[in-house]
Amino acid sequence: MVAILQRFDPYEREKILSKTKLFIVDKGQFVYREGDSANHLYFIHSGEVRLYKTVDENKDITVFLRRQQNAFGEIGVFAGKKYSNTAIATKRCKLSVIQKKDILQLMKEDGMIGIKFTKWIAEELEMSKAKIRDYLAFGTEGAIASVFIRYSNMYGVVSSEGISIMEAIKLNDVSKHIGVSRETVSRIVNKWKEKGIISNSNKNYIIKDVEYLNNLLGCYSCSVKNCIL
Repeated sequence: MVAILQRFDPYEREKILSKTKLFIVDKGQFVYREGDSANHLYFIHSGEVRLYKTVDENKDITVFLRRQQNAFGEIGVFAGKKYSNTAIATKRCKLSVIQKKDILQLMKEDGMIGIKFTKWIAEELEMSKAKIRDYLAFGTEGAIASVFIRYSNMYGVVSSEGISIMEAIKLNDVSKHIGVSRETVSRIVNKWKEKGIISNSNKNYIIKDVEYLNNLLGCYSCSVKNCIL
């Protein structure tokens, strides 16, 4: 999945960023909350932002993790008056913010910028639809499998043992992605380890039987190609 700022040529990127203001957000700080007025679009220069939706009391589902060169806040800015999710920094972030009226004016003036934004939004919506489907339609085990597959697509290296995931996986983070308890995640992960589907050394996991995880989700009949977190 190509981040939005990487889609623009240098002239287009400068044209957009010249309308923005830089600011810093510390880890754990909210950028906006679900229901806030959607007046700004944000670009990430460094760090990571978690976008999540509250689906029940004390239950959240992670919709996206956005990183360097990407943006967030687009659904509220382009499709409504309020943000439909909450944005919180999971790492210290350097962000640029542009006002809604300014980005809409740029898209009106420069058709290519508008086309690139439209394509990015369409791809992100397709990806989020597939993710929510995985999290809700295939039971808890399927939801956890979806997170592991997405980690492997982003950080996996094929080895003789299977797919080594080069990014540490915290079971607490997995639970936040899909809105279940850490204990539930741990129980299913332990079952997989007993069956030889995965192995781990501390937080570093190897998927030894990716076919099992793919079959849980029907991956081979799915047309979505951007399966990342």
